[in-house]
Formats: sequence, structure tokens, C-alpha cells
Amino acid sequence: MTPTSDTDWHEVTFSVPWIVHNVATAQDAINIAVAELGKRVAKAGESIRNADITVQSACCRGCETEMDVATVVSGRALVGLLLTVEVRASCPEEGGIVSQREIGPHVPDTPLTLVESSG
Repeated sequence: MTPTSDTDWHEVTFSVPWIVHNVATAQDAINIAVAELGKRVAKAGESIRNADITVQSACCRGCETEMDVATVVSGRALVGLLLTVEVRASCPEEGGIVSQREIGPHVPDTPLTLVESSG
């Protein structure tokens, strides 16, 4: 694959579960998770640009209120994040593979579940 121009950039979104230790609140866990994932994605190769990290949300079935996916139990938290990046690839399908290959080594033992890949 030879990078040619900006027409080769595709947007890819992953669902990323992030575990945070020694936190008291869900908001603290969210802040730490976003910052830590951002630092690690910044180390990815030149095939990745424009990372956007958001907290996943879920809808309460009872009251239909949207809430952040972040749970704290005994000082440990699980935060659901959505990571959207632009990746240089020949097609959207290859974009998912390339971005997993570039980001994966910087987030060991963390699943990157492909949510969407578009051109």
C-alpha cells in the first residue's frame, strides 16, 4: 500500500473498554480513561490521525435517560469509550485492519471492537 493523497483517509470507530484503578467517582474514571487512551493513540504510526474519544452512553429502560457507560466498584472502574480515528488505507474495510494494527500494540490486552468503518 502506497500512501498517495488525502483521498485515502477513512474514518474508523472502535468500542474500547477501559479499566481505571484507584478512583472514587465515575467522572474521575472517565477523565483518566480518556486521557490515557488519548496518550496511547498519539503514539500510533503516521497512518492514524485525528483521534476523537467519547464516552459511550446507554439508555435506562425505566426512565429512558441517557447515561455514560462508567461503573465504579471498590475503587475500580470500567469505562466504555468510543474511539474514532482517520486511517490511511485503500478502502474502509482495510481501514479497520490497519487501525487495529497501528493502535493495538499501544493498548495491550484491550479489545478494539470495530463499530463502523466508512470512506
